[in-house]
Amino acid sequence: MQHFAKKSSLLIALCILSSINSSGNAAAADDLHQYNLDEYVVTATRTELTQKENPRSVEVITQEDIKNTGAISVRDALRLATNIDVISASHGSGENISIRGGNTNDVLILVNGRRVANESYFISLSTNAFALDRLNLSNVERIEILRGQASAIYGSGSMSGVINIITKKSEKPKASAGISTGTREMSNYYHFDTGKSGKFSASFDANFSKLRNIDDKAGKKLFNGPKQAYNLNIDYEMDENNSLNLLVDYDKENLESISYNFTARPPREALIPFKSERKTVGMTYTGKNANSNYSLAAFYSQLSRDAGSVDNAATDEKKYKSWNIEARDTVKTAENNKLTFGAEYRGDKATLYGGNNMKNSNQYSIYVQDEYRAGSKLLLTPAVRFDHHDSFGNHTSANLGATYFINDKARFKANYGSSYRAPSVDELYGSFNHGGIFAYPLLGNPDLKPEKVHGWEISYEQEFGDTTSAKLTYFDNKKDDAIDYKFTDSTYTYRKFYNIDSTSSKGIEFEVKHDLGNGFTVAGNYNWLNAVDDSDGSRIQYSARNTYTAKLMWTEPVQKEWNVTAWNKWYTDFQYSSTAIYSVNTFNFTVSKRWGEKYRVFAGIDNVFNKDLSDMGFYGRMWRLGAEMKF
Repeated sequence: MQHFAKKSSLLIALCILSSINSSGNAAAADDLHQYNLDEYVVTATRTELTQKENPRSVEVITQEDIKNTGAISVRDALRLATNIDVISASHGSGENISIRGGNTNDVLILVNGRRVANESYFISLSTNAFALDRLNLSNVERIEILRGQASAIYGSGSMSGVINIITKKSEKPKASAGISTGTREMSNYYHFDTGKSGKFSASFDANFSKLRNIDDKAGKKLFNGPKQAYNLNIDYEMDENNSLNLLVDYDKENLESISYNFTARPPREALIPFKSERKTVGMTYTGKNANSNYSLAAFYSQLSRDAGSVDNAATDEKKYKSWNIEARDTVKTAENNKLTFGAEYRGDKATLYGGNNMKNSNQYSIYVQDEYRAGSKLLLTPAVRFDHHDSFGNHTSANLGATYFINDKARFKANYGSSYRAPSVDELYGSFNHGGIFAYPLLGNPDLKPEKVHGWEISYEQEFGDTTSAKLTYFDNKKDDAIDYKFTDSTYTYRKFYNIDSTSSKGIEFEVKHDLGNGFTVAGNYNWLNAVDDSDGSRIQYSARNTYTAKLMWTEPVQKEWNVTAWNKWYTDFQYSSTAIYSVNTFNFTVSKRWGEKYRVFAGIDNVFNKDLSDMGFYGRMWRLGAEMKF
């Protein structure tokens, strides 16, 4: 029966694709600007929808937001996002990223809507543990966040949400340089933009930074050392309807830390190198005609890093490679209807710990998404995606969203979605203790099943005049076959990955913003969350029962050259591990000053009242300051 359902889903999707292709040319061409496909606005849907229209929970962190909080890394920029936790890993290296209390492997991080190579698995860390620190914030135009299941759009991995980093594109001739420094990190960065010259335009960014050694302050050993990142973005306008984009990224880390050599007797402190190099290249063709917008994109990304053995012992280089090819088209089939359909190939390859053996995984997908406007009150966005994984067979992900507009100032939203995540190469076949760093080796399990999740949410949004807005959301998610690891032998000598029957998470999100006048704005959010292992009722790691954020911002109302932003964030009953539950709050502020469009300086202090909780990444009071100049 299950096999029949999968075949039926594929047949339905193929029929829809066929009908789209045959009917697309009959659509009217007027008002097409409402339906234009923007290659880089892709987090919540494959096409442009405003936040008011979109049935999904979408948040955008703008460049202005980034500057006002004095962020000097993508990790910093996410601090005020709703129901996102970026928590220091248990051994003090990297961050585990959680959305709505989901597993830390449930968050998909994209750059311009594309996957980039990251670690497959690293003991006690998610696949995204080091991703945020490898991104060049000076090259970021905005950050788009989708909370909720997204496999109907992106396939495997996007089970609790998506973080999409949108980079800058060439606009007009300019150059800028900046420098920032602080307790944890210092950097200098450069941006060059040619503007449009004939059919060509290009931008180039470079960032050189260093993570400081703050082991004494942190109370545990952290990675430290230099990093560098480069980005090249070239656009070629073939004609007014067709264009090409070339994207090239390169980043390199040369970090180190101190841990313990557990194979030594007695165990002793030892140096751990952490060197990585990532290369990404992508080409995108976009075109349009009277009633459709289409694109063809191909991306390749490779991450190479040492295996992280103690005392610089010789180890095999670990490599992760990812290919992605996608073709899609958005067609206006009627005045009130738009269809997006496409096909995608994704290939992943990784070496195993303890050897040079390579393991591959390949996925093929087709998908279709509809945007149907039933009059002026109702917007429906159904979507379905069929994936074929060479190790796990077929999987169908579905999504149905609806926005009902009560009036111009109020609306109800509802969304249902299903997602899945195929086990990584390391989870299936790995066998690693990283040259003695870990006392108990972690073994892969080739019998793992993919994780599957389905859930729904309902929201009410309202604006009160032009000064106040509020949003209330309830969500409920259920995951089957969640992947975890535990001791599986009676002698407790090694750990192994296994599937948990089911976990669940439900919660409430409340967001409010109010313009007080005279340049003052106050905003806040509250999140209540209950994330548990259904087998025994225990709570999921890296989830807080309650999270509160309050922010007060002042922008000088005439010239808008001064900005002061202060915020406080509270966690209560944060489940860090099975034995550690924390409650903590931190107060932070940033002051920035601009002189026209050319000069900017900022200074800020995080954790003003010197709270110390190293497990959650609070290492006492931290300062930062920076300056930027445009030419």
